[in-house]
Amino acid sequence: MGEQEGKETTNSKEASSLSLLLCEECKLKESKYKCPGCSIRSCSLPCVKAHKIRTSCTGKRDHTHFVPLSQFDDNLLISDYNMLEDVKRVAESAQRMRFKLTGFPNFRLPWHLKSLRSAAASRGTRIQFLSSGMSKREKNKSSYDNRKKIISWTIEWRFHPADVVLIDHG
Repeated sequence: MGEQEGKETTNSKEASSLSLLLCEECKLKESKYKCPGCSIRSCSLPCVKAHKIRTSCTGKRDHTHFVPLSQFDDNLLISDYNMLEDVKRVAESAQRMRFKLTGFPNFRLPWHLKSLRSAAASRGTRIQFLSSGMSKREKNKSSYDNRKKIISWTIEWRFHPADVVLIDHG
């Protein structure tokens, strides 16, 4: 009786390991591929295409998805390195395009922001501006009155324990 129980557990282990290796789309053949996007196993190109249609999967790994250190391997390191290289390439391409279009390698500030920056610098304050289109830049109404020589600051007060945010347009 003990022998028969041992065979049953061995057979169930083999069946479960075999089911892990089967194509999850057709469930007939042994899987050869694993989708980088969702880790579904497949056996052939038709099964991969059927999987993408059925699940609306792109087949691409989410580069921003958190991976625990215990699961981090050389392939993920290379993938992350390649993503950083792609970001660098796109940024350099955008800078070259900006230079072609405007003749300036960096974006140009409007006159009112240039005067605000120089007035703040003369008072010992260094200002950095967000790119146009960013929501915080749109909310910022800090300005410099050239006639009165006055800087009006927009200050955002954040009170974290109470989750209160107050914006003061000096």
